[in-house]
Amino acid sequence: MYDCSNICEDLMKIKPVVSRPVKIAVIGAGNRADKYLEYARRYPGRLQLVAVVELNELRRRAMADRFGLPEDRRYVNYDDFFADRVEADMVLVSTPENAHFDPAIKAIDAGYHLLLEKPIAQRLDECREIARRARERGVRVGVCHVLRYTPFYSRIKELLDSGVIGNVVTIQAMENVTYWHQAHSYVRGNWRKSEETSPMIMAKSCHDLDMFAWLLGK
Repeated sequence: MYDCSNICEDLMKIKPVVSRPVKIAVIGAGNRADKYLEYARRYPGRLQLVAVVELNELRRRAMADRFGLPEDRRYVNYDDFFADRVEADMVLVSTPENAHFDPAIKAIDAGYHLLLEKPIAQRLDECREIARRARERGVRVGVCHVLRYTPFYSRIKELLDSGVIGNVVTIQAMENVTYWHQAHSYVRGNWRKSEETSPMIMAKSCHDLDMFAWLLGK
């Protein structure tokens, strides 16, 4: 599995390292957030966790303790976090996808830059509203399509852009979902009903859809 912390490392290369750590608050302290914060563990002088919001007490305590957060920076509800106007440069929203839109909008309205776990939201109008609000507020929204930052796909992109392969006329992608993942996630798991969450093509295959658009540039 790709090390998700590399997305932060690669993004840091876009501009010179700032004179102080980038301050980040996390809403949703699950596995994805933990992977991204590996960068903060490796490079505390570049990225600093300043607040965590998580309903689950064990996850909230584990992440907060790992980074030495004081009690007043450990939140159960994100509304309390926003009310406190915590000093941070950006917010990572890594909640379950059916709980992306509201905290994302509130982070943007509060003036925070946003790192948003994929898929962006569950409806097209919600995606458009996030984009509209971000432009209006002048903040940046990064979506965690981490495959763009792998050496493998980066090299493919480089070759396609160079024209050495020629014109691309078709792309085929295979999403190899194991039988136990299919059964425990998409049959009787969190993504069992599209009425409650994103359909499988968005929940699982949005990386592929992003790759198509990115590799072809259209």
